[in-house]
Amino acid sequence: MKLKKLSIASLFLLSGILFGQAVPESPKGIKANFSMRSIEAYQENSQNKLEEFYEYLSIYSSETNEELKKQIRENILAMADAQMRFRDFTKSTQPEISFIEFLSKIENKSYRFEIKSGQNSRELGLNEWVNSYVLVVSNQQIRSEFEVNQIIRFEPLEKKFGSKSKTVWEINLGDIQN
Repeated sequence: MKLKKLSIASLFLLSGILFGQAVPESPKGIKANFSMRSIEAYQENSQNKLEEFYEYLSIYSSETNEELKKQIRENILAMADAQMRFRDFTKSTQPEISFIEFLSKIENKSYRFEIKSGQNSRELGLNEWVNSYVLVVSNQQIRSEFEVNQIIRFEPLEKKFGSKSKTVWEINLGDIQN
C-alpha cells in the first residue's frame, strides 16, 4: 500500500515537472519597469549626466598632468560607450569619428564644451530615448554651436553584493545622431 502511494505521489510530481506551466519572464524595457514620473526623473538625470560629461571633456582637453588626465579619461569612458560614433566638434568637414579618435583630437588643445539648452524626447524606445541639445564649443577665439541629438541608453545591469545580486538600471550615453 505504501509503495502504491509513493508511486502515485512520484507520478504526480513528475507530471507537474514535465507538464507544468512555464513561468513568464519578467517584463523588459523602461515602460514595463517604471512609472512615467520615474522615467521623467531619469530623463532629467540624463541631461545632468550630459552636462557632467562635457565638463569632463573640457577638463580633459586642457589638463597637462598625465596621471590626472588618465583618471579623467577613465571617468569619461565609464559614462559613454567607447565604441560610439561621435560628431567631430573640432571641424565641420568631418561629421562623424570614433569617440576614442575624438578624445585624441581634443587632448592638450584647451577646448571648452558647454550645453546651452537641452530637452528630452517624449518618445521612448525599449531601453533608450534621445536628448536634444545645443552644444557650444570654444577654442581660443573660435566659438561654434551645434544642434545635437544623442541616444541615451537606460539598461538593466546585474550587480552582486556579496552573495546577493540585484538588478539596477544605469544611464549610458550612446551615439550622436546626425
